[in-house]
Formats: sequence, C-alpha cells, structure tokens
Amino acid sequence: MARLPNAFSDLDRFVDEWVLADSSSRAAKRQESDYADIKEFYDAMLALAPDALRYLSTKQLGELDEAEERLLKLLLSLAELGPAVEWYQQAQVIDGFPAARFPIIRQLSDNVPQE
Repeated sequence: MARLPNAFSDLDRFVDEWVLADSSSRAAKRQESDYADIKEFYDAMLALAPDALRYLSTKQLGELDEAEERLLKLLLSLAELGPAVEWYQQAQVIDGFPAARFPIIRQLSDNVPQE
C-alpha cells in the first residue's frame, strides 16, 4: 500500500519523521529539530503544497484514507514550520516565550470533520 497518494511520492522520505500524531507533537518536533532538517522539509513541501491542497480539497475530513491522512499531516507540519523558516531562520522563536508555557489543553483530531 502506498504511504502517500501517488502524485506525492517524492515526499515519502519525510513520512517517518514529519507525519506526527497531533499539533503538540508538531510543535515539539519543530523545537527539537535541526534547522537544516526543517529547511529541507520546508523546501520540498512548499514545492508540492499547492497541488497537495488542491488534491485534499476534493476530500472530506473523516473520510481520508491512510495515505491521504499522511499527506494532510505533512501539510500540517509544513504549517507548523513556516514561521521558523519565513520569520526566524531557526527552530526557536526569537525573543519569545518558551513554547512549554503555552500547553495545548484540548487536542483535536487532524482528520475529524469540524462543525
């Protein structure tokens, strides 16, 4: 079985590292990752993000198959990493509060339809 939809197989090398369970995991991964790894993932994802968003826009949350959900989670990781690349050029927020001071108190599933 494909790990990602066929059109996005170039991103397969990032699945094990960047398909994460939830937003807390994505935030922690950004904080602990080497900036070079973040930038490599960001560049590869950014190139395919418009196509991935178009592809997923034809699907319904809650009805994604495993490959489509992995693609969604890669896009969510891209969204988490965007500021690190676009604003700070490092994993940490410059002159910001420690991320641990902002705990997530209610975790929502990435693939559940929102009402």
